[in-house]
Amino acid sequence: MRWLDYPFYRILLFLVAGIIYSRILEVNSDLFLYGLATSFVISIPFLLVYKYRLVSKLLFALSVYSFFFFLGGIYLQLQNKLAENHFINKQVQGEDHVLRFKLEQRLTPNAYNDRFYAEVEVLDKEIVSGKTLILFKRSDSLNYKVGDVIRVYESVNLPAFARNPGDFDYRKYLKSIDVYGQIYVDQIRILSSESGAEKLGFLLNIRNNILNKLASSSLNEKPRGMIEALVLGQRQNVDPELTKSFRDAGVIHILALSGLHVGIILLILKFLTRRILRLKYGRWIQSAVLIILLWSFALLTGMSPSIMRAVTMFSFVAVGMNLKRKGSVYHGLTLSAFVLLIYDPRLLFQVGFQLSYTAVFSIVLIQPVLSGLWTWRHKVKDFFWSIFTVTLAAQIGVAGVSLFYFHQFPGLFILGNMLLLPLLPWIIGSALLLIVLLLIGVPTDWLASSLNVILEFIIETVAKISSLDAFIIREVHISFWETVLIYIALFSLILFLLPYFKRSKRERFYLKKPNWMLHLSLTAVILLIGAKSFEKYAYREDQFVVLHQSTGTAVSLSNQNHAVLLTDLHVMDSVRAVHSLDRLKAIENHKNKELSTAVLKNIVAYKGVQLMVIGENGIYDSSIKNTTILLSYSPKINLERLILETQPKLIIADGSNYRNVVSGWKVTCDKMGIELLHTYEVGAIRVD
Repeated sequence: MRWLDYPFYRILLFLVAGIIYSRILEVNSDLFLYGLATSFVISIPFLLVYKYRLVSKLLFALSVYSFFFFLGGIYLQLQNKLAENHFINKQVQGEDHVLRFKLEQRLTPNAYNDRFYAEVEVLDKEIVSGKTLILFKRSDSLNYKVGDVIRVYESVNLPAFARNPGDFDYRKYLKSIDVYGQIYVDQIRILSSESGAEKLGFLLNIRNNILNKLASSSLNEKPRGMIEALVLGQRQNVDPELTKSFRDAGVIHILALSGLHVGIILLILKFLTRRILRLKYGRWIQSAVLIILLWSFALLTGMSPSIMRAVTMFSFVAVGMNLKRKGSVYHGLTLSAFVLLIYDPRLLFQVGFQLSYTAVFSIVLIQPVLSGLWTWRHKVKDFFWSIFTVTLAAQIGVAGVSLFYFHQFPGLFILGNMLLLPLLPWIIGSALLLIVLLLIGVPTDWLASSLNVILEFIIETVAKISSLDAFIIREVHISFWETVLIYIALFSLILFLLPYFKRSKRERFYLKKPNWMLHLSLTAVILLIGAKSFEKYAYREDQFVVLHQSTGTAVSLSNQNHAVLLTDLHVMDSVRAVHSLDRLKAIENHKNKELSTAVLKNIVAYKGVQLMVIGENGIYDSSIKNTTILLSYSPKINLERLILETQPKLIIADGSNYRNVVSGWKVTCDKMGIELLHTYEVGAIRVD
């Protein structure tokens, strides 16, 4: 297909360009507003008066594309703008307030906390709005549910940002989904609570009823958690170890309710509603019924971004299937992406959005090339060959995004997907049947037993696959621009080859002449090689950095090829220490370098720069003058005397210190005219 012959693709391209431009440069919204109005006004005369002239057509097209460019830019800024009564504008960070909030969405709990997204309704008797993250200690055993309204006397804190180079920016992620704070709720600070079950919407009540029915069924714990994730998108009861094994085996998409599941559900619903086609206007009626059922399902699951994306896309697919037109899948992808970005342009920067569209686009684009390499007359062999090529195409497509964000790639993804994908339609269909039977009160022990056997077999098999650690490719780091170049090279090459795979096998590999797609692919490869070479040989900066680590101390020393990580994590238990050490090893300063670890000493010297570390015992060498001092584990010292004796250039307090102790140190340092930096507030700090 000739991409540039379809104006809607160009409209989407300019809309995306405007969103990215607004995100990177943060241009004043007035400029986008003026551009939007100007391009709209200019387009009218060319459309109404001069539409038959070639130059006028070109100018009209340019004004339309400009309109969508400015629309994308200004719409992103409008989405990021907070309401005047947003709670974040009314409260002081770190200070206690009387807050009333309503729990709206339950998240997967971690080892320490039960987590919810909540809508803040009242702050100190003032009506407010805005979402926040709520964390309850699991040790408190508070059994709150979605819909409950709670009053607390607590402070709203900002979520963690990327305090170390290359860390995940949790604050930025939450902001992208309109969550602007987090509240750690202690049980003794809860003023009142009331159940909100009766105030929930009809579909949410049904979901809670289904979850209760599943909990009281004869399903085992792990299979029940899988079914809740597969069909209802509720992952709070999924074992964290199970999630990790599915991720390492390359089949985590099975647990994350997304387009794959929605596509299967669409086919099931289309089969169940096939009798509607006998009615007059049956195709239109069935299309409407399918769309209503899909969106009801989306509301039932809580309307997560992944489900919203999938249901939007398959709503177009449902209509196209019933119209019996050979409309390109690319058109459906383009329309769904356009609708979603108009709904919320910030979706463009979410990992799930990028993975969904690269996966589907890759399947549509690459799978025909792969399947054309070999054809099977036997239906069973052809079925498994199709699964193999679809899986391979999808993984090729998401590889770049996965490596950019997660720095690892599962080498045995084919094995896991070949096992699960043929079973998935049966599992989803059986799970839906189980839910229906539970709701109408029919005995389900026979079906639950079958699901227990199948799902536990899958769990054990995936665990064995994920245990083959040698096949998991880890610590692969690529930059944003390297990721872009990889996709340009890959998709340009596929688009160049695709027309040849539509020929007969005899003519397939007779390439007549290269075209601009091949030139673009080769150019991207050359630029990628150049970028990697420049990164390897031009980067020679030595770095001496105090890292942020909660309840621990860490220092990084690095040059072009080597890095040393010095740590003191003695207060942590072994599991947390291993997790923290792995995270510290993965920071930007250590990428693509030979890394070694060692225990942090009281004196660290590197390239003529010295750091004196004062730990919890408070012991230091007063003969060392005019150096940088690192305070760790809240040492009981006389800070005034320390400053007078050592005359430090800078004092650093890391994440191992109590924050109230650091606040006291700041008062002393301000009085003595010495700068104190806290890694909790400013992140990693370079030592010069």
